[in-house]
Amino acid sequence: MSPRSPFSGAFHGAFRGVRTRRPALAGTAFATVGVLLTAGCAQGGPGKEADAADLVGKPAGTVKKEALKDVRMTYVSYGGGMQDGQEAAFVEPFAKESGADVLTDGPTDPAKIKTQVDSKNVLWDVVDTTPWDAAANCGTLYEKLDYKIIDTSQLPRQTPESDCMVPSLIYGYGLFYNAEKYGDNPPTTWADFFDTEKFPGKRGVDGRPTPTPGIFEAALLADGVGPSKLYPLDTKRALRKWDSVKSDLTYWKTGAQQTQIVQSGQADMIMAWSGRIYEANANGANFRPVWNNSFTLYDVFAVPKGSKNDKAAMGLINYALGAEQQTRQSEYTSYAPVNVGAKPKLSPQGKKLDPTQETVLNQSITPDFTYWGKNRDKLSKAWSDWLNG
Repeated sequence: MSPRSPFSGAFHGAFRGVRTRRPALAGTAFATVGVLLTAGCAQGGPGKEADAADLVGKPAGTVKKEALKDVRMTYVSYGGGMQDGQEAAFVEPFAKESGADVLTDGPTDPAKIKTQVDSKNVLWDVVDTTPWDAAANCGTLYEKLDYKIIDTSQLPRQTPESDCMVPSLIYGYGLFYNAEKYGDNPPTTWADFFDTEKFPGKRGVDGRPTPTPGIFEAALLADGVGPSKLYPLDTKRALRKWDSVKSDLTYWKTGAQQTQIVQSGQADMIMAWSGRIYEANANGANFRPVWNNSFTLYDVFAVPKGSKNDKAAMGLINYALGAEQQTRQSEYTSYAPVNVGAKPKLSPQGKKLDPTQETVLNQSITPDFTYWGKNRDKLSKAWSDWLNG
């Protein structure tokens, strides 16, 4: 797949999400009947085979009442406020309407998906994952989606077609800095992120063996490579640039840890996901974005191969793509919606962190997900070796 420009749907208004295990829109109580939440590994499994006829031909955002009664299934995402918002926006309402018991687990971990598929003991049914992981493993670790069940007619026009995934949300990935520390002379480029003399302080970066696309690109941009010359990635050059600041780095391994690092003051700058910075700012931090050569990314929904509830899983995906569900998800999480009919309302803080603003899109970069998918193992090894070196 070859993604083109970032999605351009309007993303306006005010964020009203509540940072609790059960967030709710003001004046609205979401039913939790039929939803089981687990803190550890969720043990999913079908109570009965879902009737695809009850899911086919329905517009996005709908499911036939009680169509999945006695079906037990599992939804997996990345934890923290993001997953809280998804649960309230579409997981819990889907459970109530369809009659399914929907367990939740997380964070999403490609290694766990591979273990489940290889052992033929697949416990996860719908995962919110990355497009590069789904692209690299379509047909092997992920099922081909049934577009007779999943209605994609309301996705933005720029959405690339794919056999194994549909987008779930849009977000920005880039440089964010502590406005109180850097005051009137803040960083404005990736070169500033690597300039510890002019901008002293700790930097937070991706500490996972398989990083989010952008980690090599940011270093190359800081080292003078132009956006149009990034691919194929010169990983050795990028890692030499990272060597120059290695003693000033602190690492996150989950989205929730990004928020914690910012809130706790463990870093003065961070390479992070926009929604996680929103969470931190909502809890008292004061970090601002540098959109210059930031990265526009998106998560995707996918179904692990061998899911015992593949039809029901696709029914949940179809439900989650509805305009109302996407609106609620955006209002809870600040991530941009993937339904052109969604009209979320964002607060002034949410607007500042909206990655689909024209001013942001005009200066952001969309990573080459096809390249990352094809070269994931090589890129992961290079980054992992550097982390452990």
